[in-house]
Amino acid sequence: MGKVSSAAVFISMFLFSTVAGILLVGLAAANPMSRPPDMYTEPPTVTILGTVVNGSNVSISFKANVGESTTAEHTRLNRVYYTVDWDQNVSYVYEYYNVAKNFFDSEKRSEFSYRLNVTGIPDGNRTVTVYAEEYGYYESGVGFYATGFSNVSFTVDTSPPDVSFLSLKGVTYRSADVPLNFTVSESASKIEYVLDDDDAVMVEGNVTLAGLSAGVHNITVYVWDAAGNVGASETVTFMVEPFPVVPVATASVTVVAVSTGILVYFKKRKH
Repeated sequence: MGKVSSAAVFISMFLFSTVAGILLVGLAAANPMSRPPDMYTEPPTVTILGTVVNGSNVSISFKANVGESTTAEHTRLNRVYYTVDWDQNVSYVYEYYNVAKNFFDSEKRSEFSYRLNVTGIPDGNRTVTVYAEEYGYYESGVGFYATGFSNVSFTVDTSPPDVSFLSLKGVTYRSADVPLNFTVSESASKIEYVLDDDDAVMVEGNVTLAGLSAGVHNITVYVWDAAGNVGASETVTFMVEPFPVVPVATASVTVVAVSTGILVYFKKRKH
């Protein structure tokens, strides 16, 4: 049997959802010249273009755009960053002014496209949130900040199913038909068993192994989950005893017909 290695490729089979939102960030307390945007200014948008989950890694393509405004004199993307639900860190992928590098982006971007690669994700239902922060100002010179975001939800599954036997192990059977009973720790997309190193046989669940010959046998069960991970049971050995031979009695009846002839002889006495 060509055993498939554990490949947790789940493109097809993963849960994908995108939720967009906005955060209006007012910095008036820290900067009197800044305030939230007015009602004629839209917050930036984050559009998820594609998501691919590969094992414990995810690739997310997205595009961030500043929001439309009929009153702002100037708008630009200030920062683009993301957070993950299994870690509290904030990771920046774009900053108009990078303090560490003392760098200004001279383009003053209104659009930013990026392919985000996140690795080492633990198993489970996971969420990555991508944020875009916008800065702008009005004719009065008063500036504003606003933030938009989108959530990407998916499932990471890199663990193979557990397979446990409920029958066969170390058992001796006195029948050519033997039950194959086992349990699986999660939903299975495919199940196969290999008996005595023969070709793999696909089954849907517990089954009866019919017409086994007398002697020692071994069997292994393989189970695939929806993510493509394959789990293998232990290889167990069991025995089928020689079947008792029941003699078939053939009754042969010989019918002997005896014909008895009786000869009666009468002798006439003389008086």
